[in-house]
Amino acid sequence: MTNKNFIVWSGTLSLLLSLLSGCSSGPQTETIIISSKEEINYVDQTTSPFQVKKIYRLPLEYTSSGNLLGWSSFDSVVASFKTGSIPERFQLKRLTYPFEQSHQIVSEITMDEGQMILSPNGKHLGVRSESITGESLKVLSLEDGKETEIAKFSNQIYVQDISWSTNSRYLAYLAIDRSDREKSSLGLYDMESRTSKIYELKDFAREDTPISVHVSDDGRGVLFTMFPEHNDRSGTRSILLGEMKDNKVEKQFTREFGGKQNAWISNDQFVFLGYDGTLYEYDRRNGALSVILERVSTFRLSHDTKRIAYSLYDENIIYVGKLQGRNVLSSEPVYHGIVPTNMSWSLDNKKLLIQGQSDSTEGQSFILEFE
Repeated sequence: MTNKNFIVWSGTLSLLLSLLSGCSSGPQTETIIISSKEEINYVDQTTSPFQVKKIYRLPLEYTSSGNLLGWSSFDSVVASFKTGSIPERFQLKRLTYPFEQSHQIVSEITMDEGQMILSPNGKHLGVRSESITGESLKVLSLEDGKETEIAKFSNQIYVQDISWSTNSRYLAYLAIDRSDREKSSLGLYDMESRTSKIYELKDFAREDTPISVHVSDDGRGVLFTMFPEHNDRSGTRSILLGEMKDNKVEKQFTREFGGKQNAWISNDQFVFLGYDGTLYEYDRRNGALSVILERVSTFRLSHDTKRIAYSLYDENIIYVGKLQGRNVLSSEPVYHGIVPTNMSWSLDNKKLLIQGQSDSTEGQSFILEFE
């Protein structure tokens, strides 16, 4: 045996011994994986960098007085506008390609502007409204304007948050009991079966308060943003992964959280921003926590979860890259001179709707179309 072969076999034996000794130490509760340049070199990088084909400036009213809700198709966006002197009354308008003129789709609707959520497929609007007797939740069809009430609550209950699953099948709502937080619940409305199911939050609502909710596409996993009742570091929040079982939600994972954004990649994987601007991915199948990017201030995944738009702290630049595994490839700066407050991908993943503040502190709303 040559010296070279001896070295190879010796290294292999050492690796096997190391792996065997690691197995005897018991399972790890959390594995953090940090992406490296060496790993990226093994990934197919034939995808060309992103290039902006055209920029569409939205009409002034959409920036100054409108509330952009998102995409209703691959070439149109929807916004709400206040009507008259009554603050809870709105009208809905659709702005279509080439994003210069809009037309009204709903003349008047009564709702809470802070809880007006467009489904990712652009077909329905989840709305919350209040009355003397209590709150109610409705689903509004943008195709025919039909309203469907899905839940009603007494004055003792208030709706903390509503959100859609990425596939638009489920509308989740967080109902908080004012007198007893342990009686708070998570509601899940199924758009296919037109039925609701209620899950108790008793097991984990004793110490922290859930303030937002995001359910997975299969309706079995749920992400909560939790706010601590007693914490020396004011404002520190945590993200909590739960699993729906029977009529309860069981804890699976929790970690300190920037409190801004999270998104499901699949029914088992999600990404979230840490309090220090680190973008993490968590896989509940093996408990692996991976670092994707650092210094991120905001991000948005495309509908197919293959693209990511993001900005970094202390920069007024928007980047777009391809999300592959736990790496961001072919990342390119696509727009300079704005700090984005909201970004939304079109349904065909080829356009990016952006709202934000420019260097002159003026609000801007525009659409980037990519090659």
